[in-house]
Amino acid sequence: MEVKFMSKKIASKLPVVLCFLSICLLAIFTSACSSGKKPADSQKSTSSNKFSLYLKGDNLYMARYDNSEIIDLGPCTTNGSVMERFPIKQYSIDTDLFCSFSDYDGETYTLYTSTPKSPTKRTKVADKVTVHYILKNGDILYISNKELFFYKGGKAVSLFKEGEEEEMRYTISDDEDTLFIVPYNRNSKKEFIVDAYFIDIYSGKKTIYSDINPNILSRSFDLDTVCYFNDNTLYQLKDGSSKKIVTGIKQPYNYYSVAHDKTIFTSKVDEPGLLYKFDLDGNEELVSDTFVDFVEYENKEDLLACIEKNSEGETVLKIRQNGEILGEYKDIKGSDDDKIEEVHPYNSKYWYFFSKENNKLWRVTLKGDSKGKIELMNDNISDFHDMYTDKKGKKENDSLLYTAKILGNNYYSLFIDGNIVIQNLGEYYSHANLVLDDTETYIIYNISLPKASAGYTDTYHIWENGKDTIVAENVKDYDGFLPEYEKFDKTYFLTDYDESKGTGTLKQYINGKLKDIDNDVKGFVMNNSSSTSSILYKYR
Repeated sequence: MEVKFMSKKIASKLPVVLCFLSICLLAIFTSACSSGKKPADSQKSTSSNKFSLYLKGDNLYMARYDNSEIIDLGPCTTNGSVMERFPIKQYSIDTDLFCSFSDYDGETYTLYTSTPKSPTKRTKVADKVTVHYILKNGDILYISNKELFFYKGGKAVSLFKEGEEEEMRYTISDDEDTLFIVPYNRNSKKEFIVDAYFIDIYSGKKTIYSDINPNILSRSFDLDTVCYFNDNTLYQLKDGSSKKIVTGIKQPYNYYSVAHDKTIFTSKVDEPGLLYKFDLDGNEELVSDTFVDFVEYENKEDLLACIEKNSEGETVLKIRQNGEILGEYKDIKGSDDDKIEEVHPYNSKYWYFFSKENNKLWRVTLKGDSKGKIELMNDNISDFHDMYTDKKGKKENDSLLYTAKILGNNYYSLFIDGNIVIQNLGEYYSHANLVLDDTETYIIYNISLPKASAGYTDTYHIWENGKDTIVAENVKDYDGFLPEYEKFDKTYFLTDYDESKGTGTLKQYINGKLKDIDNDVKGFVMNNSSSTSSILYKYR
């Protein structure tokens, strides 16, 4: 699990370097003030302990959700520096613990723990902290002076010391008992051979793997499988050494998910027109002898999509399900510069494919009487982003929510399948959630447009039963990703931001109305801790 300090509005399918971000498409961010998609069990209700943190003047404040109570946690900066990306992970329910800070100097801070019930009764953990992460059980990992510490029961133990010139990335297992540490290479095209480390957090045991290439690195969430690719060979880190899995191959086409899939799809160096499937024991299977290109996707239900040649020599998209060809489809070609994009929503019987070269979106039926049938959903879009679909019930998801630019229009529109729901969302990527359960269906989304006096500001909406409701306008920031389960109930917004002063008005959405909470607010202290994998990442 990796915490990367990043804008909450940026979410893309960028190629993965070091593959710590390999599951970025599924990254779910949780916290008291979250900046990512939340799992179902973390947001079904607003608890009395839920809160947001924000900055005003030189002080840090807590704003409670249940009663809008404001608590002053005291000065948090030594020189006026504003920390807007601070990893305040949701406190442990068992330990009732959360973290706060003071003395931020633009790079380091003093770290404290306390409880939401008594937030001002703080226990000091450490000085000169660069970044920290609170574990599910209330224990803490933090970096101070380029050294990683494990804090438990009021005592800190050193786990790892960085070199003076090194920049490290730290990944923690889902069980939060193992760390994988590897140097970070800013130039992924440059040859980069390093040592990597596995550390047992609770025993301190360290295992070192020498001479690995982290430029193409894949790992499973549990860190049980970590693979890397170098010199036409795929290796697995196992039992203290690098085990060769398969040699003489091109880079795995599914390199970002090899460790999760336990499967390698690749061509051999001397057979570029053939596609092979390997397992982690090196066993091979010929998949296609007319292979042209691979469609990158998340491996689900033994599905496979490739661009191939058919018996007439035409370029087609072939889809395999459970090893059998489900269908082959013309006109979906892509190019070297424009790969075919795919989306397979959770609990959907459709697999969607988009070609920017053709400006078309298709869907293929995966089950039922129409299995294998392809339908053209949209033939007039130039840019495409699939959206997050959340499900609370058992109802099958038969529609795709996405944003796309209509040909000739520089602004995005919001679509369900081929139908426009909302036009002109904004010039840049906007976020939306489609919420489905057994009783209701609705969309929450934002529109981002430029304002002459305040740069880009957002307007937040709920669309339900054909009715569009504006929740908040002229929003500079808010305290998390779109709260899909609660329809913005009790969400805090920073509105009416004055760029010249660097402050705005804090408001809370309660019972369908915005309520003024505080003024002259600098901004929220946003969470950057991921629930699906990872921990420390140097703040820059």
